[in-house]
Amino acid sequence: MLSSFLRPKWAVSLGLAALAVSAHGQTSSSLRNAVEAAWALSPQAQALGNRQAEFVARTQAASSLFAGPPSVSLAYRSDRPVRNDGLRESEAALAFPVWAPGVRSATSASTQADREAFEQDLVLAKLRTAADVRELAAQAALARNEVLVAKRKQQEAALLAADVERRVKAGEMARVDLLQAQAFQRQAAAAESQATSALARVSGLWRALTGLDDLAELDEVMGAVRESPAIMAAESKLRAAQAKLALTETDRRDPLEVGVGVTRERPAFGSPSDTSLRVTLRVPFGTHGRNAPKLAAARAELDAAQAEALAVARSVRSAQETAGIELEAARRSEALAAERERLSTEAQGLIGKSYRLGESDLPARLRADSERFDAELAHARARVETRRAISQHNQAFGILP
Repeated sequence: MLSSFLRPKWAVSLGLAALAVSAHGQTSSSLRNAVEAAWALSPQAQALGNRQAEFVARTQAASSLFAGPPSVSLAYRSDRPVRNDGLRESEAALAFPVWAPGVRSATSASTQADREAFEQDLVLAKLRTAADVRELAAQAALARNEVLVAKRKQQEAALLAADVERRVKAGEMARVDLLQAQAFQRQAAAAESQATSALARVSGLWRALTGLDDLAELDEVMGAVRESPAIMAAESKLRAAQAKLALTETDRRDPLEVGVGVTRERPAFGSPSDTSLRVTLRVPFGTHGRNAPKLAAARAELDAAQAEALAVARSVRSAQETAGIELEAARRSEALAAERERLSTEAQGLIGKSYRLGESDLPARLRADSERFDAELAHARARVETRRAISQHNQAFGILP
C-alpha cells in the first residue's frame, strides 16, 4: 500500500485531470464569453438602447429647422359684459422659435461630443466589468487548486493511515503512530472541506456576476499595447465639456420667435367683419442673470474635466508600470515555487524509501508529505498568480479578453 505514495508522474497527472473534472463540475467557459455575459447583465448594457435613442433624438432636434416646438395662441375680445355694442374680435396665431446665429451648429457639435464621450464611457464600463470577471476567475482558479491538492492529500493520508493501522495490528508499529496518522488524515479532510466551501462561495459570486454556471479559465496571453480606454474616455469628456462651454457662450439669449396670425374683427352690430394678417417678431434679451450662472457652471465643468484628464493619465501610467513590475515578480516567484516543489518531491521520495526500510519514523514521513503538498500548492498558486498578473497587465493597458 505504501508504494501508492510513490506513483509515477503520469499516474499523478491522470489523477489531477480526474480531480479537475470533479472540481469544475462541468466544462469551463472562455473568459471572453464570461465578460460578454457579465456585460449583458450590467446596468449600462441594459440602458444602452434608450441611451442611443436619446442621442438620435438630440441629433434630430439639433438638425431641425426650428429651435424648439411651435406654439399656438387663441384670443377673443367682446364688449358684451360692458356696453354690448356688438364688438367682436377673434385671433389665432402660430409662433415658431428660430435658431440664433451659431447656436444650431454649436448644439450639433455639443451633441456629437456627448455621444463620443458616452461611447468611450461604455468601453470603460465594459473594461471595469472585465476586471471583475478576471479577478473572480483568478479566485476560482486558486480555489480549484486548493480543492485538487486537498483531495489528493486527503486520499494519500487515508491510504497511509490504513497502512499504519494494518502494521499496528501486526505489531510492527506503536499505537501512537496510528493516532498521528489518523490525525494527519483528519487534518487533510478538514482542509478539503474548507477548500470545497471556498470554491462554492466563489462559484456563487461567479453566477451572480455572469449568470453562468461554468467557471472560466484564466488563460490570457499578453495583448498588444494600445492607448488606454481610460485616457480616451477622459479626453472625450474634456472635449464634451469644451463643446458645452462653446454652446453656452454662443447661446446668449432665448430663441427668437416669429409669429403668424389671423385676426377677424367686427366693431359693432351691423358692421361688416374685417379679416387681417398679423406677423410678429419676439426678440428676448440676453441678461447677465440668465447667462452668468450657465457660463460659470460650464467653465467649472471644463476645469474639472481638464483636472480629471491629467489625473487619469497619471493613474494609468502608474498602473501600467506597476503591472509590468508585478508580472516580472510573479514569473520569478513561479520559477522559485517550481524549484521548491521539485526539491520537496525528491526529498519526500527519499524519506518515503527510508520509511519503508525502517530507517525513518512516521513523524518524519508526515513532515515530508506535508512539505511536498505545501510546495505543490504553492507552485499551483504561483502559476495562477502569473496568469493573474498577465490579466492585470492587459487590464492596465485596456485590453479585453
